[in-house]
Amino acid sequence: MPLLVTRRSVLAVGVGLPLLRIVEARAAPASTYRVGAITVTPLRDGLFPLQPSMIPAADSEAGRALLAQAGLPPGGPSPEPVNAFLIRRGARHWLLDAGCGKVFGPGFDRVTAALAAEGVAPDQIDTVWLTHLHADHVGGLLTAEGRARFPGAELVVQDREAAFWSDEGARSRAPAEMAVFFDTAQAVLAAYAGRVRRVSGGAELAPGVSFLPLPGHTPGHAGVLIEDGPERLLIWGDILHSRVLQMPHPDWTVIWDADPVEAIATRRRILDRAAAEGLDVAGMHLATRGRIARDGSGYLWEVRDQSGSDGASP
Repeated sequence: MPLLVTRRSVLAVGVGLPLLRIVEARAAPASTYRVGAITVTPLRDGLFPLQPSMIPAADSEAGRALLAQAGLPPGGPSPEPVNAFLIRRGARHWLLDAGCGKVFGPGFDRVTAALAAEGVAPDQIDTVWLTHLHADHVGGLLTAEGRARFPGAELVVQDREAAFWSDEGARSRAPAEMAVFFDTAQAVLAAYAGRVRRVSGGAELAPGVSFLPLPGHTPGHAGVLIEDGPERLLIWGDILHSRVLQMPHPDWTVIWDADPVEAIATRRRILDRAAAEGLDVAGMHLATRGRIARDGSGYLWEVRDQSGSDGASP
């Protein structure tokens, strides 16, 4: 199993912080958009300084060239968003993932403030749907004291995912660097004890919303497919960590992929489906909503503006 980034390694990337702050000023998350009667609001938790070494194949001339073409330092870091999503229909308020919280130090833990800007308090969240239990997706479920931040919310997660992170055998076999991920996942499951619903496969989460299993990044990794009439949106979790690097090279895996071979197969499958079906796509590490087009052995990203029309790729 590959080594994972630790909190210390995130905090050590100080050389990239000035760049991150410049990019952040011009990379605010997209405003609310609609999928039929369902509204989807991206919530920016922060920007993660992704180093090429975190996508090992990108630590190469090809990777440096792609970063340079995108106007980024060839040696990195590439500032990648960490998003959650507020999903509303009528009086219901759902949250999809919750960001890092305090797990990776300063610069994150902004989901609660982003919710407040939408007029939503933590106790108004009915349910939190979780794509997976990595710390940058569930750390925000906890207060600084380790209590449940969303006091009335039920958590919904794939059974395979909860089982893996609860398995002390899996923890004992994992590298020491994974301890923060096991600690965070287990703390979240404990804080919401009695309010965790485990589901399997393409379970319906709400009218027009269902899980889409996308294993490989983690055993129970899943996206969410939102459909209302002819309108559809796939929020695909962590299929990509770097659009710039992995869209042209979908076989480039990140060090966080639990099963790199399965992650590649899943990524290619869902990219092909999104391209064939013309799906709108959003993700936890994508700055915008977009669509996918095939481009030889890779893919292209087409930005969608708020009216749903195609825009130029950044």
